[in-house]
Amino acid sequence: MDETVEKLLQDPTVGGLSVTAPHKLEVGRFMDEISEEARTMGSVNTIVVKISFHGSQRRLYGDNTDWLGITRCIQGGKVDLDAPQTAAVVLGAGGAARAAVYAFIKLGIRNIVVVNRSLERAQKLATNFPNHNIEIVHSLSALEERSNDGSLNISVMVGCLPTHVLTAADVPDWLFLNVKKGVLVEMAYGNETAITVKAISAPNWTVFDGIDVLQQQAFGQFEAWTGKPAPKMEMMDAVNKALGRTLNPAFAEAEA
Repeated sequence: MDETVEKLLQDPTVGGLSVTAPHKLEVGRFMDEISEEARTMGSVNTIVVKISFHGSQRRLYGDNTDWLGITRCIQGGKVDLDAPQTAAVVLGAGGAARAAVYAFIKLGIRNIVVVNRSLERAQKLATNFPNHNIEIVHSLSALEERSNDGSLNISVMVGCLPTHVLTAADVPDWLFLNVKKGVLVEMAYGNETAITVKAISAPNWTVFDGIDVLQQQAFGQFEAWTGKPAPKMEMMDAVNKALGRTLNPAFAEAEA
C-alpha cells in the first residue's frame, strides 16, 4: 500500500470508502477502530469516517460487509439450514473464504468444510474461528462417501478460488445429485467456472455469482455511510443496467 492511499484516508473531504483487494488486508492498520466482523475476517472492505459532535475529531472506522453479501445470497437459495446434516463447503482459504465461513456461522450452519489444496493455509483460516469445528479436506472427492450415505448433506457451497483453478474433473457430479435443494455462491465476477457450469445445469440448485454478492454487500455499506435504509431495488437495477445483466430471480422474489 503506497502513500497515496494513506493521504486519501486523511483527506478531510472524504466521508467513507469502499475497499477492494489487495488493500483489504492492509488498510486496517490505519483505522482508529475496527468492527468485530473485520477483526475476525482479518480484512476491511468498508471505511466509515466518524466525526465528533463538535467536529473537532475525525476517526476512521473499519468494517467488513463481504459476509453480508454472501449471507443474503445463501438465504436467497431457500435451503433448509436447520437440518442436522446440512453442510456448507467453501472452496479456498483466502480472505473471501474467511468471509464465507463467518457467514456460515452467523447463519447457524453446524457442519462447515474448507476445501483447499494447501492444508496448512486452510488450518490458518480455521484458527480465526477457534470456537467452531471446521473440517479441512484437500478435495471435494474426499467428501463423497459421507455425502452418499447421507451423513453430510452438502447443500451450500461458496467458491473462492481463481476462475481456472478447478477443472470439470475436480467437480464431481454427485455434488449436485445428492441434495433436494442447494445453493452455490461463486465469488468470481461474471465468469463461469467449472462448478457453476454443473450447478446451473442442475434443476435443484440456485446459483449466485460475485456480482450478486457485490450488490448485496453494498446495502450494508450504504447504510453504514448514510444511516438510512438502502434502496435495494434501485441499487441492483443500476448495477445490472451498467453491466448488461438481468436481476437474479431469487432477489426479485425476496424484494416482491
